Amino acid sequence: MIRRYCAPLLVNLLIGIPMTVVVLCARWYAAHGHCDYDDLGLRDLDGCSYDQIENSGWVLGALVVTGLLVLLLVLVADVFGPRSRRRPLGPGLLTLPAVLLPYVLLTLAT
Repeated sequence: MIRRYCAPLLVNLLIGIPMTVVVLCARWYAAHGHCDYDDLGLRDLDGCSYDQIENSGWVLGALVVTGLLVLLLVLVADVFGPRSRRRPLGPGLLTLPAVLLPYVLLTLAT
């Protein structure tokens, strides 16, 4: 019974590697993506710097690209793959939260 969950768990753990980039980009953009050049003169915006303003476009681009990659990988590995082989979707979908495990481990390590 447990053997049927090993392969989907491993696949979802591997999908978690690019998912780490998605979460890190989303956290950075939520904290600093609101900054604009007009905000540099304001005293109440304490987190805005030139580097954050210049990098916000790159971070948003990385967030979109890696987010789409992760979505595609999850759909192929957990939905379309089992459907084409006439296997149940349960093992892949039940192990889907494992995509966040590499990010959690990275966060705990730092």
